[in-house]
Amino acid sequence: MSGFQNPTGKTRLAVDGLGTVEGLEFAQGVCQFSGIPYGTLSKRWTRSGLQTTWPSGFHDGTKLGPNAPNPTEYNSFPGILPDLPHHPTPIEDELNCLVLNIVSPPNTAGQKLPVLAFIHGGSFLSGGANMSAYDCVNLCSFSVSRGTPAVFVNLNYRVGLGGFLASRAIKADLERDGYEGCGNFGLYDQQIALHWINRYISSFGGDPEQVMIFGESAGGISVCNQIVAKDPPPFQRAITMSGHLNTIFAWSLEQHEKHYRALLTHLKIDPDASDSLEQLRTRSQDEVAGATLTVAGTVIATGNPCLDGNFYADTPGFDNITTPPSWLKGYMVGDVMHEAMIFDQSFKEETFDSLRARLTIHLGEEDADFVLNLYGIHKDLSDDERFVRLEELVSDIYFKAHNWVAARRSNLPQTFAYHFDQRSAFEDDPFKGLAYHAIDLHYIFLNSMERHTPEGKKLAYAMAGHFIDFAYGKDPWTKYADGYSWMRYGPDNKCTVVTESEDEPVRHFSRMQKIIDKGIFQRALEAVDDISTKRYRMGTGYKVPDLSLFMENPC
Repeated sequence: MSGFQNPTGKTRLAVDGLGTVEGLEFAQGVCQFSGIPYGTLSKRWTRSGLQTTWPSGFHDGTKLGPNAPNPTEYNSFPGILPDLPHHPTPIEDELNCLVLNIVSPPNTAGQKLPVLAFIHGGSFLSGGANMSAYDCVNLCSFSVSRGTPAVFVNLNYRVGLGGFLASRAIKADLERDGYEGCGNFGLYDQQIALHWINRYISSFGGDPEQVMIFGESAGGISVCNQIVAKDPPPFQRAITMSGHLNTIFAWSLEQHEKHYRALLTHLKIDPDASDSLEQLRTRSQDEVAGATLTVAGTVIATGNPCLDGNFYADTPGFDNITTPPSWLKGYMVGDVMHEAMIFDQSFKEETFDSLRARLTIHLGEEDADFVLNLYGIHKDLSDDERFVRLEELVSDIYFKAHNWVAARRSNLPQTFAYHFDQRSAFEDDPFKGLAYHAIDLHYIFLNSMERHTPEGKKLAYAMAGHFIDFAYGKDPWTKYADGYSWMRYGPDNKCTVVTESEDEPVRHFSRMQKIIDKGIFQRALEAVDDISTKRYRMGTGYKVPDLSLFMENPC
């Protein structure tokens, strides 16, 4: 299997209750049905509804559906992998972007196969299910060849201002339409998608009682959000990759209101006008998306869920991490070695004095110095060494500690954990030499096989096989509770189960435990969020730099 596959023809499938879908057929009889609409939208900033009809009872699934609008500046960035010849980048369409792509094995009639539904990342701000890196044809073909066929789904959801804006005006508008809560539109979209899967996936050979959701970065955060939702959608197993519930905070309505008013002010709409929301809806999707980074005050921005009193069963927070609910049959958490490199552009702005000052705002001087000393960050370090140690601090506080605590507190028998330590050896990779945030996507989807060494290919197949086995309800490796065990992918293209005591020299769990024991972890997390995403610059008239410079010098 080398690179992407080209379709060998077309195929058609009858979907109960909807009609006929046409798709692409590939080697081994694997079929792909793209751009399937799962949700309906009547306007911006409202809840989506379940799509239960197709015009004329037919859907052309040979083409990708629209993407959700992304921040304008982000569209200049290349994708993780190039576009596919048979799937060029689609348009952005805010009201028609709720689509999903399904890949199924051959001869699925009457079968009940596990379903692996992927939720993409992008900081709740960007990205989409149509990215070629997430194409599941190779992964499905692999599942067939190893005798564990499965159905694969990628789903779009609203991101950025279209998916996560919240305010009192939006809350009132939702109430007039009969909805409780506010914001969280992208999270509610994901729920609608999973309800669509539950209702229609059997026509594609999938078992609605064997749905595993998995996601990377904001997709992993999404998985955690769905686990703790007051009304969770139907799924049975979950994997969160490089992102946990509190990696991106859920904001209070007051915090969202500040953001909303900053957006209106930037667009020269009176924030106090009674029709401010209606005025905002008259602006084009491109104008709204184009305001995202300027209003946020940084190019390293996020969308943020809302503590709306409706979505969550309990208030999220690091101190509130608890066992997943008993209805979840399997739970897996994972991270990569160099998670925080995604914030490197933000870190470049920090001196020792500015870093200490920002930590002190949230922690006070004594606790700020305690954290800095734990990570060996002091005034005499070179800029490069301080940079590396700040990356370690942020990787722990933003990502790794959450997975560790979540695994420790899980009462589910099928709880598993992994670390991805394999560093990039790709010659054309600007992050060569790092096990960077999202590098695991080059492995799990099997779409970079021509770039891997023979040993790297074996690692990719092993990881993909582990995820598929987990979807089947199997134990892919030693359970976490058996000796506090983690699967370690890499660093030498090997899969090795290690205990936390064995891995302490690499992972430094005891260092994270000291911050937790001191009772300051949540405040340290808030400080790290401020340092990484520059929240304090929101609405200050930030001028977005030329992002082409980032591509020339990404680190």
